[in-house]
This record gives sequence, structure tokens and C-alpha cells, in this order.
Amino acid sequence: MCGICGVVRFDGAMVEVDALETMMARLAHRGPDDRGLWREGPVGLGHRRLAIIDLAHGRQPMANEDGRVQVVFNGMIYNYRELQQELAARGHRFRTACDTEVLVHGYEEWGVRLLDRLNGMFAFALWDGRQLLAARDRMGEKPLYYARHGGALYFASEIKSILTQVPAGPRIPDDFLVFENTLSDETLFDGVKRLLPGHFLLAQDGGVTVHRYWAPPDRVDAGLGEVAAVRELRDLIVDAIGMRLQAEVPVGMYLSGGLDSSLIACIAKPSVVFTSYYDHPGKFDERAPARRVAEHIGAEQVFVTVRPEEVPSLFAAVVYHLDQPISSPSPISSFALARAARARVTVLLNGQGADELFGGYARYVLLAHEAALGRDPLFVQYAAVARRLWHPSMFGDPALRYLQMNQRVSPRTRRPLDAVRECFDRHHDLIAQMGYTDMILTLPDLITMDDRGCAHVGLESRSPFLDHRVVEFAFRLPGELKLRDGRVTKWILREVAREFVPAEVADRPDKMGMVSPLAVWLRGDLSGWADGLVESLRHRDLGIPFEAPEANDYDRRLHALVSLELWFRTFHDRVAADPQASLEPAGARGPDS
Repeated sequence: MCGICGVVRFDGAMVEVDALETMMARLAHRGPDDRGLWREGPVGLGHRRLAIIDLAHGRQPMANEDGRVQVVFNGMIYNYRELQQELAARGHRFRTACDTEVLVHGYEEWGVRLLDRLNGMFAFALWDGRQLLAARDRMGEKPLYYARHGGALYFASEIKSILTQVPAGPRIPDDFLVFENTLSDETLFDGVKRLLPGHFLLAQDGGVTVHRYWAPPDRVDAGLGEVAAVRELRDLIVDAIGMRLQAEVPVGMYLSGGLDSSLIACIAKPSVVFTSYYDHPGKFDERAPARRVAEHIGAEQVFVTVRPEEVPSLFAAVVYHLDQPISSPSPISSFALARAARARVTVLLNGQGADELFGGYARYVLLAHEAALGRDPLFVQYAAVARRLWHPSMFGDPALRYLQMNQRVSPRTRRPLDAVRECFDRHHDLIAQMGYTDMILTLPDLITMDDRGCAHVGLESRSPFLDHRVVEFAFRLPGELKLRDGRVTKWILREVAREFVPAEVADRPDKMGMVSPLAVWLRGDLSGWADGLVESLRHRDLGIPFEAPEANDYDRRLHALVSLELWFRTFHDRVAADPQASLEPAGARGPDS
């Protein structure tokens, strides 16, 4: 985990050191161990380091032998040792044992095709004397944003760093609240873009172009048998976890009571795990199944909770670090877990991505059942009756049904449906279509929350299921190996887990992810605070829908409006009052900051 930033001036003017220093200061939480910058005429690179590998020699920016190639890098290249050996055999001389150095020598050897050889999570920017190459890993685990302003290109790991140099007002799309997503590479800051996962950017001679270098398979492998598939997935997961245990600092993990994190824990066997819980009726306390796994692997277990009175300040800190409104209640838990974990470890494993890759959501079951009913001779004959009794869109466009099942509010334009249809067109298997759509439209925000939750206290988050080999394998799998008998979700993952995980955990059908009672609190203990924020947002006249939320734990509309108002207050009201003011709220880095 590090923070990177930089400037490329297209007008030939020299980059100011003060500009780089100011950008780096906004990223200090991502890299508390070291700082460095490099400047040569119209180009400048800045870096804040969290030291994980080669603690003594990994300072950045890092150069090749003659200093022509300079790089700043955030992340971890898991296959760096193999790449070092291959590059050394080709005559390249390494001065460190750090994974960063494979980027400069790999670029010398292979150019942009270096990206195809990397197994890792990364965002980096590399200057070769004539052009800037900036790239993100295939699944977007590490962030990178950019903006053109005043004859220059600015880029950084977090938008707040760019805002020190680029004035960017709010830009809220009409249908933002449908997925709490812009559905593009645009952000909510006018003129600031995100480099999409699996993409790279080239900047040269005043021009900026963006290219996609990776996409998952678009067809299943119909000849893949069950036994072979389970064996292949098992080996991939074990290898992906082993790669992510590479570190010269302590490693722990987030452990819930569910299949995904339990499988990783039982293979990785960390010495300490961190579990979130809430003393609230219902599904918010999973200490018992999590304790069962911790005991199974002999790990120390740290339990973490949040009380309602802690939410307002924590919520404000989460919004600040995300640079955007929160699209899930889970960061309340993950930020609290990270603050507890920072005293014990520097690297944390998590189970992000398994639901999207292996068919873990209830909507997958619902839409698969509808599709099966639509093929049944009885329902073919009585389709009109079925639509009247259940839903008028049944047995029609599956992309439309996915949107209806997943939307937060009703769309006001065709843009959300067009975005979903474009995703569905990328594959031919229904379960894979839904998984790919989630991977493009909703998973990026969940990955961002993991990154920021750890980064805000100087931790690194690693996600074994997001290994690109696991992802590519998942999109080759026939749907029946993910959803079995129309009701067993993540079937193939459960089969793998039987070798490692206690049976009562591997077979749990009711795990919901990192949940919190935030929706309950916003309607109850925190209703006065929440209502005041929503009323303030109404007065901004944004033209967004203010649909009344339903009184259940799944409706996130109130949560979304509260988030959006806090975002306006943090990033726009303060800047309007004092453009040089610090945006960081009190306690943004934890109780000891």
C-alpha cells in the first residue's frame, strides 16, 4: 500500500516542487514509512511508501541503471521473483530485492506488454523520457485518478490529492443513485476521471489516450468436468493465497462467519484474525461461526464493534477517505476493523470477489429460476398469466430483470439499462452475465472500500479471489458449477472448501457479508442526525429522486442520501469557504491520529 502522484506539463513549464509536495501530503496516510519525489523539467513524480518488501532498499521513485526510466508504484507484484530471474538472465542488473524494480526493467524489455506478465495488484506511473505510461491491475485493486487542467496532466492514488491542483466542482449524473455509480470512467468531480481496471494510459506530446489490455473470457468451457474443475480451482486458490502471504511484515486477515474468508483463513492460517460484530437482534452477530474457524486454525481472534454514537464521526471519515459517497454500509465495519488491526499487522487478507465470480448473490438464484421457468412448457403456455401473477417483465430481457432486482432507485433515463445490457452482451452464460455485470458496475466500489479502509491507517489489503487467474477460470465455468439445483450458491467453491473448512461453515446458506445495523440506526437512534442531513441535501436542488425508503434493512436510499450530503460538506462546502483549508475531518485516521 502506497500513494503515488505526479504531473506532466504539456506546455513545457517546469513542474513546481511545492505542487508535488502538496499532492503527496494528501496521501501521507497511504504511506507512513517514507516519501520521495523526482522532477525533471515538465515531469514530476511523487511517492508515499508503506514498506512491505525489501524494507531497506525500496525507496521510490525508482529508476533503471541509467536513470532514464522512472517509476512510482502502489501495490504488490506477486510473481516478481520469477520476473527478476527472467530479466536478470536477459542482462538486467537489479540493485534491490523489491518488486518495484521489475517494472523499470520489465518495461525496458517488453514495453507496454509488461502488463500481460504481471500477476499482482498495482497502479503505477512510469516516465521513459518521452512518454508517461500509467496502468492499473486487471481487477482495479489499486486506484488511479487523473485530470487535465491548465496545460498539464495530474494523476494520483486518491482524488483529494488532485484537488490540491485542480479545481473540480460537483457533477452528479441524473441516474447516479440507481447504482450509486457514474456508470463510466467519470467521477463525481467535474473533469476528474478514474483509470478503469485492466486499462493503461499513455501521455505524450500533449495527447492522452486510454487503452484496455485485459478482459475475462467471454464463453464457458463446456467440456470442463466437475472433478477436474474442482481440482483446478483448488490449486489456483491455494497458489493465489500463498503468493499473497509474501511480506516482511506481520500478516492477518478479516474473518467473518462465511465461506469466503473462512476458506482463505484455513489455507493461509494467519496468527491473528479480526471479526466484526454488533449486539443487535438478527443477522449482525457472527461471532460463533467465526470463532469456530479461528479455533480450527489456532488463530488469536480480535472482535471489533461500533456503537451508534460513533457513527457520525466515523461516517464522515469514511466519506473523506473514499472521495465519494458510500455505496454500502460495510465500510463502517471495515474501517473500524482496520483501526483495530493496525496495532498488530501491516497486511490483511480478505475474501472480496467470491460472490461475483462464483454466483453467491440471491439475485442470481432468482433470475436463474425465472429463466428456468421461462423454458418450462407449462409456463411457455401460460407466460401471460405468470407475468400478471409475479412480474410484468418476467421471461423477457434478462438484463432488464437484473436491473430491476439490483437498482437502488428507479432509473430516470435509459443509461443504466444500456450499461447492464452492454455487460450482459460480454458473455453467453446467464450466471456469468450477472457476475460480469457486478464486476463492472458494483464490485469496483467494494474494492475501493477495502483499499481505503486499510489505507486510511497505513495497512495493505490483499484479495486472493481477485487473482486474475482465478477470475479467468471463473468466467470459463458453466453456470451449473456455480449455482447447483437452483439453490446452492458457490457450489464449486464449497466443494473446494470441504478439504479445508469445518463442514458447518462450508455449508452455511445464510451468510450475508460484512453487514451492519446502519439502516436500523438511521431510522432509529440516528434518525435526527440523518433527517437533518437529508433535508440539507434537498435544499441543494440537485434534481435527484428523494423516494421514501422502505422500513427494512436492505433499502439503502436513506443511507445514500446521508452519504451524498456528507460528501458535499466535505469536498465542496469547505473548499468554497476556504480553498486552502484541510478537508480532513477530526479523527479521520482513527482515535489516536
